[in-house]
Amino acid sequence: MNKIVNLLQEKQIALSTDEFIGALALCGYEEVAHEASLLKRDMTEEQMKSFSHHTERLLKHRGYLDETLETQLIPEVENLIHAVMKAPKKVRCVYGQYALVFHHLENGGMIVQRFEGMDHIFTLVKSNFNYVEHLIDFYGVPKEEPTEGIAPFTLERELFDFMGTYTDEEMDAICADEDHPIFFRTFLKDFQERHAIIDSITFMFGQEGDEEQQRDEPVYLFLKGKACVWVFDYSFVTEKDEIDVYPADMKEYMKLLTEEELPAWLGHN
Repeated sequence: MNKIVNLLQEKQIALSTDEFIGALALCGYEEVAHEASLLKRDMTEEQMKSFSHHTERLLKHRGYLDETLETQLIPEVENLIHAVMKAPKKVRCVYGQYALVFHHLENGGMIVQRFEGMDHIFTLVKSNFNYVEHLIDFYGVPKEEPTEGIAPFTLERELFDFMGTYTDEEMDAICADEDHPIFFRTFLKDFQERHAIIDSITFMFGQEGDEEQQRDEPVYLFLKGKACVWVFDYSFVTEKDEIDVYPADMKEYMKLLTEEELPAWLGHN
């Protein structure tokens, strides 16, 4: 583990998705690599072999292959793959089409996996790591001041599920109708401008977590709007079939998740 720590202190490691799949296979995670390949494209066994040769050529071009070694990967990349795969806890953040993963390592360190263009960028974070700063850098912050009258409200789950099917004309009509409360119209405008795509942060167990642990993976759903973040609380969805929606300050919400919810989950699990 120290080898990967030393390497990442000096530089980042970049792997394309295909290279990452190839490196997983070379490190002995064939099943994970195979599943990722099939998700990526529907392949026959012959195509899988061709794909494997393709990824090895890519890794060689990057300078990541050493054919004198058992795995054929240079130690820095092999150590990275094992560290990421054996990380017992992870935090996965999704913003639209983008993702960011924090791998909490066995030795207490952390590797950040960021997606830039076609590459996965892996970086070791320092001991004075600030979760909030990384999350704000990833999600951004609302640029407008909150509108007067913004307040929490409740949505029927069926209505919320149906909202994603509204046309722009239907959304515009609702937002222009002053019979609806200002907070609902403001939320709906944000929902429309974000194309009904919800953001999320998930606390996850790594590959080696057992079946029982895998069930305890909290998911926090929210929508970054123009003036606030809209937080979705599903606490009463089973009892009342309703979702509570409340506006929050982006930085304060990220602090709540990383300074209260995350430490409690890490400590409990």
